Amino acid sequence: MKTRKPKKRFSRKIVTTEHLALRELRLDLNLSLRDAGEKLGVSSKMIGAIENGRVTLNQEWIERVVFSYGLTLIDFKRAKRIIEKEGAKKRRQRVVTRTVLKNSDRRSYQKIITKECRVLRSLRRQIGLSQDQASALCGYSRPSIGHIENGRIELTEDRVKHILMSYGYSFETFEASLKRELQKDEIADRCIQKVTSLSEEKLSLLSGILDSFTGGNHE
Repeated sequence: MKTRKPKKRFSRKIVTTEHLALRELRLDLNLSLRDAGEKLGVSSKMIGAIENGRVTLNQEWIERVVFSYGLTLIDFKRAKRIIEKEGAKKRRQRVVTRTVLKNSDRRSYQKIITKECRVLRSLRRQIGLSQDQASALCGYSRPSIGHIENGRIELTEDRVKHILMSYGYSFETFEASLKRELQKDEIADRCIQKVTSLSEEKLSLLSGILDSFTGGNHE
């Protein structure tokens, strides 16, 4: 079924909390109007019209915009709730402040890599998924997968469970992994770094040791 276009009302602006929430989500991901338009398959002017209240929003279009950013309706509702609590005065102040922030101050530029981020990255790598493949499974954009693993997007329990379910893991597996100091892929990465610095003679010795562990199977 063909998606209906949002109803335009370019003669006047009626900015609701829904319009403002979509704008905040885009800015938090450091997406330009053009970037957001490419994700949604519309022009940058249309994104601007949506955020500026020149387009009447319905549930279908809210979902399309939010999902194209690799986010969920929980993120949208949270952004909307924050805007409603702030009120018009604080909201105006926040917009002004945002224009003078340095890139390093923005959420999408702040890497807060928690153990949860590391575990999700490890679980993805252990089943041989690229970020593009993980994106297709989760229904998030590929940049959003990177943001999640690099600590640029806040991890809620609902988001973690959604990702785990998409990868085929249980929440119990996730909790067990959190208890480990290092994840399997992190240990492998460290070993590879050390191995590449060894001499040919030491590599030959190490190969024999590894053969004893694997029964000589190199597959």
